[in-house]
Amino acid sequence: MVGGREKSKAPHHPPQLAANGFPQPWHPVRRIRICDSKVRHVFTALPGGRGLLSPCNCLLKKRPSVVYFHHNAPLHEAISNCRTILRESTSRPTRCRELVAGWPDFIGVVDASSHGVGGVIIGELSECLPTVFRLQWPPDITANVKSEANPKGTITNSDLELAGLVLLWLMMEHVCGLLTEKRIALFSDNSPTVSWVERMACRSSLVAEQLIRVLALRFNIQKVCPITTLHIAGDQNSMTDIPSRSFGSEHKWHFKSEHDLLTFFNVNFTLPLQNSWTVCQPTSAIATRVISVLRMTPFTLDDWRRLPAAGKNIGTTGKSTRLLWEWTLTFRVPTSKSGSDSYPVSQQESEQAIMVTENKSKIAQSVARLRPLGRRSHWPVTPILPKS
Repeated sequence: MVGGREKSKAPHHPPQLAANGFPQPWHPVRRIRICDSKVRHVFTALPGGRGLLSPCNCLLKKRPSVVYFHHNAPLHEAISNCRTILRESTSRPTRCRELVAGWPDFIGVVDASSHGVGGVIIGELSECLPTVFRLQWPPDITANVKSEANPKGTITNSDLELAGLVLLWLMMEHVCGLLTEKRIALFSDNSPTVSWVERMACRSSLVAEQLIRVLALRFNIQKVCPITTLHIAGDQNSMTDIPSRSFGSEHKWHFKSEHDLLTFFNVNFTLPLQNSWTVCQPTSAIATRVISVLRMTPFTLDDWRRLPAAGKNIGTTGKSTRLLWEWTLTFRVPTSKSGSDSYPVSQQESEQAIMVTENKSKIAQSVARLRPLGRRSHWPVTPILPKS
């Protein structure tokens, strides 16, 4: 009570992060760090939102004394995006199911090379069309990949892998339909990509930083459950290695048309119950969106809020099915390195059984890490009988 009157409490508001909310053009980095911590706390209820803070991660790593917003366009745009997402969250509360991971409804596997990207999408607990897709990088992207022969390149192999995972996600939105409150598992054979998506943060690559922002925006728009991201060994990833290298870099996997790719998959990766694969070709509009990020073209929230059609089915369309993940493991056993075409049947079956067990354990462990910790109940386990 103050002067005989009850003191009203100040209403709770999200942290003021509007770029034009700062009165002066420069600000001490301490203030940015405090705002960053507050927003991270708020994003506990918006798991995908953490990826919007990648420019803040890069800035705080450099430890400047002051920050000039008019000299840092990505940071300015990221803060503006955070403000928009936080304001929208007040009209649409996060459901508890969106915060809890579980066994995946859909699974996507992707691989990228300097020539292109390829991936497959299958249903696990929910049905979808078993789908394979591929996209060839334009010449300027291939020429700008950093390597021993091209040390001045600005795009790393990990950047390409993450761009491929972004394209995989966009294709999953197209193939799987509405993903609200769905659980998704994403596999990649690139360790940095898995780590970046798992943490929704990157400090070592400007390109990857922008790609993480794109994923964060799409995760938030789709309202999906926490994403399960896992690593797959390169020698066990032939199902996506083939489409990503099907543009001429590997002569044995060179397919001149999508129909040739469809025929190859139906013959070499035969689905159960004589089902057919579906080849989905990314549209030029959606491919341009992803490639523009690799070219470091600035973008806004609205650029990724409303997207054009992501893909177009080519040739024969298969039937929607589910529970295919364990079946895909039968094609992960590597061939013998001693020169023979394959392992003995008994050894192959043994390795396949071990692989199934190990991969089930990986998903289970990943899901367990994302689940909330159990709290001890104060209620007694056995009922207390009334006194006689």
